[in-house]
Amino acid sequence: MVSIFPFALIGTYCWALVNSFLSTNSFFGRLTNIAKWFPAHNFAGAIVNDISLATTGVLALYAAFISAELTMRHYGKNSSIVGIASVASYILIFIHTIRNTQQYEMNYYNATWFIVGIVVGYFVGWIFAKLGHNIPEVKDRDLVKTIIINIKPLLIVLAGALIIHLGFATYRQYQMDRIIAQSVSTVANQHSSYGLSILISLITTFTMWLGYAGTLNFSSNIFGNESIANLSYALSHKTPWNIPYPYTLQALFNGFGGIGGVGATLALVIALILFSNKRQKREIAVTSAAPVFFNVNLAPVVGIPTILNPIYVIPFVLSPIVNMLLGSVAILLKMFPPLVYPVPDGIPGILGPLMETGGNIVALIYTIFILIVDVMIYIPFVKLDNKVAKKYEESLK
Repeated sequence: MVSIFPFALIGTYCWALVNSFLSTNSFFGRLTNIAKWFPAHNFAGAIVNDISLATTGVLALYAAFISAELTMRHYGKNSSIVGIASVASYILIFIHTIRNTQQYEMNYYNATWFIVGIVVGYFVGWIFAKLGHNIPEVKDRDLVKTIIINIKPLLIVLAGALIIHLGFATYRQYQMDRIIAQSVSTVANQHSSYGLSILISLITTFTMWLGYAGTLNFSSNIFGNESIANLSYALSHKTPWNIPYPYTLQALFNGFGGIGGVGATLALVIALILFSNKRQKREIAVTSAAPVFFNVNLAPVVGIPTILNPIYVIPFVLSPIVNMLLGSVAILLKMFPPLVYPVPDGIPGILGPLMETGGNIVALIYTIFILIVDVMIYIPFVKLDNKVAKKYEESLK
């Protein structure tokens, strides 16, 4: 994951730049009326977005390549084609066209799926390590020979990828994905409960810790009906007080649970800068701070990493739940009105409750208080990370 960090960092900066600054619907774009003073903002945004697509947009392929190479090294072997074989296998598994079009579905290659790329790369590297031949150095004239003597594992991984591809294609052909999505939507579109909101938030953060971010896209829209009803009430009564659904997941999770992204990552970045003994992790935190401030947290969760890291699973998963509970208590005590108003894209996480309450200053102060609580939650685990790193370094001496 650390090897992937430079690509994730570049991509997150580009993502934050487009969504927070270069779009007319962005936070900075609306604040400054960007279309008036920067007519080429759409062109600039397209160029920056292209860079994002070339980095985080295909991060799963990079992960598959690096994972296969590192797996071969783990088994003390080397192959000049294992990385390419891994990328080819991943593409073969997930190359599907969008229904009723000739365009290919690219969602399977982005950062959301990069943990799948790591898994695919591991199995490809393992098969090459067990069935292939070790070629420590390859000269140009021996390249064809290298491919020929490793043709067995290459054919095996491609055949396995083709089988998975056929299974996935059958799954899509019979529209099982739509059936499942409709079933989930049927449940989701019912009136929510507070317990269901907490449960979905827990699932979202835990799956993000596992390395899959898809649940976040689902959870951010799951209570759309309630959000629309709340906004309609606030606009018709000209006040956000007494809305029908004051504790929706969309409001609580986006407003309080995800300050700095899933896992309350802004608090982790601050805790690392202040308390980490490892210069590399402090540098990762510092370089990632700007996009994390705008709720784009891929770089630190990959670079630290927090994904699949048992040291950070507790604060990463529980901090958003604590934030939502604290936000709910404040709303219950009427310290400020419920979060109801829509906000521009790419708004800094810490400013979300301020704008969603219609400019309530108490909401901003309380959000800063929640951020401090999050930092306090992360500090013991950062110190534990220091101890683990120290013992590991001592074991290498």
